[in-house]
Amino acid sequence: MKRTLTLRVTCALIALVVSVAQGVQAAGTAAGATIVNSVTLDFDIAGTPQQVVANPDTVTVQELIDVVAVWQDAANVQTPSPDIDRVLTFLVRNTGNGIETFSLGIDNSPVTADDFDPVNPRIHIDGNGNSMYDGPAVDPLYVPGGNDPVLDANGSDSITIFALNDIPAGRSVGDTGDSRLQVQSTTAGAAGAAPGSVLPGAGDGAIDAVVGSSNADADVIGSYQIVNAALDVEITKSAQVISDGNSCNSPPCSPVPGATIRYVLQVNVTGAGVADNLVITDGIPANTTYVPSSISLDAVPQTDSIDADAGSFGSGIVTVDLGSVPGPDTRVITLEVTIN
Repeated sequence: MKRTLTLRVTCALIALVVSVAQGVQAAGTAAGATIVNSVTLDFDIAGTPQQVVANPDTVTVQELIDVVAVWQDAANVQTPSPDIDRVLTFLVRNTGNGIETFSLGIDNSPVTADDFDPVNPRIHIDGNGNSMYDGPAVDPLYVPGGNDPVLDANGSDSITIFALNDIPAGRSVGDTGDSRLQVQSTTAGAAGAAPGSVLPGAGDGAIDAVVGSSNADADVIGSYQIVNAALDVEITKSAQVISDGNSCNSPPCSPVPGATIRYVLQVNVTGAGVADNLVITDGIPANTTYVPSSISLDAVPQTDSIDADAGSFGSGIVTVDLGSVPGPDTRVITLEVTIN
């Protein structure tokens, strides 16, 4: 009696379903790789060993589109107010299993509970791989559609992105401002699609693509914090001959030998911060002699010795130690010399 055996192989369909379901969770096998499965059936007929081998079944791994973006700064980036070109650092990694191109953007709109919105956002791409912003000559400005990052698969490739923003004036110490980096796959229909969405023919080599758990896009927020209003410290110096050593005692007098010159040094501290360790030194000009005890600070006489007050004179140099000066403030120093 002749017996006919029919072997129906369903493993191909099962493998395809498992591949797609697992791929949505995590990348692994490269897009376009093939999984080959063959089945062998051994049995006996009337004591005679028999074997049936099914034709090999091949599954092509689809491309999974996934991306991760991470803010790299250890804490809020400290900044004065106002300021320009403050840098936030981000890392973008392709966690899919195929080569993927990503577009970049910055959103500073008030979508979080911050205190201010950074302005004039720009994106630069790490040009030398040192993860530090080295200026536009090294780290080029990002141009949408012109230099979109292209990253290899499975987290093996990443790129550092710098977000540059300006900080508006008038912010208070402690205020925070957020800047959101947006990263999206440029594959048509991928960004924002539901995980598991299939994009026919959109993967590497025209295989199907599947949207991963990131929805093929990533948003990540970096933050600034105001630590100081911008300080500006200036000093101006003026001179007036207050006596000519003879009959003129009502300035301006003539700068002749024996005449006395009074120098006025005005220190202006503007802003809401503090200028620390502020020290003024003024060397006595050639062909003149310092007038002893002529130093004053805000109209208060200072001794020439190094002592409790701010002023001193030694080795031909007048020194005034103002210490810490919170802005805004103005300090006025005077000293006198005679023309030899």
